[in-house]
Amino acid sequence: MIKKIFQLSTLFSFTFPFVFILKYPIKNWGSINLLDSLLFLNLILGFVLIFKEKTWSNFKYYLLKKNLKPLSLFLIFSFLSLFLNWNKNWINNFSLWKSLFLLPILWTIFVSFFIKKKYFNLKWFFYGYFFSSLFLSILTIFFKLLNLTTFDNRVSLFFDSPNQLAIVISLGIISTLYLNNKKNKFFLWSLIFYLPALWVTQSLGALIATGIVLLIFVNQLNLKKIMFLSKSLLIFSLFFLCFLLITPFFMKYYSYNPFENKNSFDSRIVIYLVTSNIITDNFWNGIGLANFQKEYISRQPQYPPYPQWAVPHSHNLFSEILISFGFFNFFLWFYFLFKKTTSLHKSSTKLIFYFLIYFLIHGLIDVPVWSNNQSLFFWFIFLF
Repeated sequence: MIKKIFQLSTLFSFTFPFVFILKYPIKNWGSINLLDSLLFLNLILGFVLIFKEKTWSNFKYYLLKKNLKPLSLFLIFSFLSLFLNWNKNWINNFSLWKSLFLLPILWTIFVSFFIKKKYFNLKWFFYGYFFSSLFLSILTIFFKLLNLTTFDNRVSLFFDSPNQLAIVISLGIISTLYLNNKKNKFFLWSLIFYLPALWVTQSLGALIATGIVLLIFVNQLNLKKIMFLSKSLLIFSLFFLCFLLITPFFMKYYSYNPFENKNSFDSRIVIYLVTSNIITDNFWNGIGLANFQKEYISRQPQYPPYPQWAVPHSHNLFSEILISFGFFNFFLWFYFLFKKTTSLHKSSTKLIFYFLIYFLIHGLIDVPVWSNNQSLFFWFIFLF
């Protein structure tokens, strides 16, 4: 009975990317969403099964084999970083840390262990995600046809923004590449719903990243070339972050003024300018996960009027880790990703690299792990 509940709740957690929207309040402590509750339930049931089946020694061996020391250090020191920012919106900071890092990472470690024990088939997760994201894609098209759009004529369904919807659709598209086979082209045919749905979200980062992954798939690059591309993107992302940090220096020598707000590109440059300012002042310890909006607004007197005021994060994956937790935690996080990428061997499936490439490219101009359903997918790929 426990095994069945564990299997069903685990698959449900991963395959329905919108369950995080359902929330219930906790007195004076904000709220907790359904996905967090399910992940916590899965962890408890996983522990129960490990002790019930007397596989604790196997689980400890599995943890040692996974070599999770860099990630463990990141979790510990990122927690300490938030603790040092105790006076800065601490409830929301720890709530985000729990949803974006702690629960998804622990859940993935447990699930990957049980996949090895044949409790699950890896394809079950992607079948489920495929069908749920396909349903959302069809719904997105209907919303567009019925003109149920945002103020800027984009579709977001019940997500906080069109960008969040676009990430779910993009991950569904990449899942089709894994599920597709020569005998059954159903999954590739599903792109006739996925691609128009992705287009009407008008999420530039998702469109570019998904397009590049599809090009790699169409050109049938071998695993060695894909691995090289992944490593190159990881290094490029680091250089791109360095470029963002020195953007204010270059702006002094150009007549270009992003505060005139001619387009969304201008708005993004302003965000990067302010991000650079915030990182400079908080380089070692960061500002916490939930404080970017407040810091962004507090620096407005140093600049002309902002072209965009509601900015929850820095719109770059690497800068968000650096600005949230400080340099040391950023180094641990980057080291983990680099080590994970370079340690993957030729028997590794291309699936890992397709998703890795997607997250790195999209992460150049956005933060594609800013809700716990996205973060869950991210860690599931990197830790499996």
